[in-house]
Amino acid sequence: MSGWLIRSGHIAFDGERTVWLHGTEKSDFQAAVPLVRALQTRYQRLDYLFTCPDAEARDWLRAEYPNAVVTPPPWSLAYCVDRFLVNINVRCLLLLGDVESIDPVIPRRAKNREVPTVAVFARRSAGKADDGLAWLGACEHAFAASQDAGRALVEAGLPDAAVTLAKLGDAAGVAAMSAVVEPLLMRDLKILRSKARAIRRRLEAAALWCMDQPRLCRLLAFKVQRVDTLEALNETLGRPETILCLGNGPSSESQELRDLKFDSLFRVNHLWLKRGFLLRPDVVFTGSKASLAVVKGAIFGLQSIKSESRLLVTRLLGFTTGSMRYMTLERFDLFLFREEWRGVRPTNGAAMLATAVALQPKRLVVAGIDLFSHPAGSYPGDEKTPNAYSPGHAAESELALLMQALDRYRGELVILSSALEENWREFKSARGDEFRPQLRETAGD
Repeated sequence: MSGWLIRSGHIAFDGERTVWLHGTEKSDFQAAVPLVRALQTRYQRLDYLFTCPDAEARDWLRAEYPNAVVTPPPWSLAYCVDRFLVNINVRCLLLLGDVESIDPVIPRRAKNREVPTVAVFARRSAGKADDGLAWLGACEHAFAASQDAGRALVEAGLPDAAVTLAKLGDAAGVAAMSAVVEPLLMRDLKILRSKARAIRRRLEAAALWCMDQPRLCRLLAFKVQRVDTLEALNETLGRPETILCLGNGPSSESQELRDLKFDSLFRVNHLWLKRGFLLRPDVVFTGSKASLAVVKGAIFGLQSIKSESRLLVTRLLGFTTGSMRYMTLERFDLFLFREEWRGVRPTNGAAMLATAVALQPKRLVVAGIDLFSHPAGSYPGDEKTPNAYSPGHAAESELALLMQALDRYRGELVILSSALEENWREFKSARGDEFRPQLRETAGD
C-alpha cells in the first residue's frame, strides 16, 4: 500500500475490533509489551495497530507483533485521523510515552468519535511548557512511570483520580492498567456516538415517538412494523410448540438438525447466510445494520430501546423497499434487563435464548451455543477466528445469563451444544437437581 494511502487514513484493514497504540520512540513500545501481552491473553479477538514515526521502531514492532498492522501515523489532519479511526474500527487508543511528542489531533479526533483514550507510561520532558497539552482532557486515564511524572500530568490538567502510578514491567502495574482498559473495550461505541450528536438524538427521539403513535404506525407500516409484546410475538409466530434456537457455533450445523421437526426457527445475525443451511429463520436477533439489510422475511429482535432508535432512523430515512418487522426485547421485561444484570452486555445468542424461554413452548431445542469452546473452532468451517468471546462480552457473565434462562424453562429441553449441556448439568448438580437429558426426536424416528 502506498505511503499516501496509509498516512491519509485510507488504510486497508479487515479487523473487527482494534486497539490502536501510538508512540514516538522504540522504548515506548518496549515498555508497553507486558500490557499488550495481557490484553492478547484476555481478548484473543482484538486486532492491533501500531503507529510510530520512527522507522527503526516500526521494524522492531513488526518483528515483535507479526500479526499486527504497523504503519507511520496519519497526517496531522482531522480528516486523515478520522479515516484511521473509522477504517480500522478503533475501540481504544493507547498513547505511549512523552506527552509533548503526541500529535494532539489524534486524541482530539478520538474523543470526537467517543473512542476511549488512555495515556500509558506518560511522562513530561524536563523544562517544557504546558502549551499544547490541553488534549490531555481527552484522556480517560493516564498511567505515569514515576511520582514526578504523575504530578506533572496533574499540573497539566488531568484530575488526580485519572492518574495512576504504574511501574515499568511490574505485574501490579500491568494489572492496574488492564483493570482500566478492559471496561473501556466493552463499551458500545455506536450508542455513545448517537448520544453525543444533538441532531442524531433528535432524529432518534422522533423515530421512537412515531412508533408510539397508532395512526403514524399504520402509515409507516409499509416501511417498518413493531411487535410490541411477547403475546403478540407468540401470536405472530402461530404459537409454536417447538422452537429451534441456533447460535453461530459449529453445532449449529449438527447432523442431528437436518431432519429435526420444529415450528419456529430463531437465529443470530447473518453469518449463516453464506453456508446454505436452515436459511429461513422466523426471528433473527441482531443489532447490526448489515443483518437488517441482507436477511429477508424474518422478525428482527433488537435488545435495547437505544438500539431500536438508532436502527429506526436508518430504516425510516433510508431508501429501502419492503416492510421490516422487529421487536425490542427491553420492552418485554425479560429478566436479563433487570437491575441485577445492569452493566452486563448479553450476546445476541443469550437474548435469543431468553426470548424463546419467555414464550415457554412445549419443546425447546438449542444448538450452536458452544461457548467458544468447540474443538472445531468459533464457527462452522472457520479455522482463523480465535475461539473466544469478542470484547464487550465476558464469558463468566454470559454463562450466568444462559443458565438463568434455561432455569426458567418448564418444557422439554433438548441441548445439542455439548459445552452448554455440560454447564447446564453442572449448574443443576450444584443445586442437587437431577439432570435428565431429553430424547432427541427427529422426523425419522
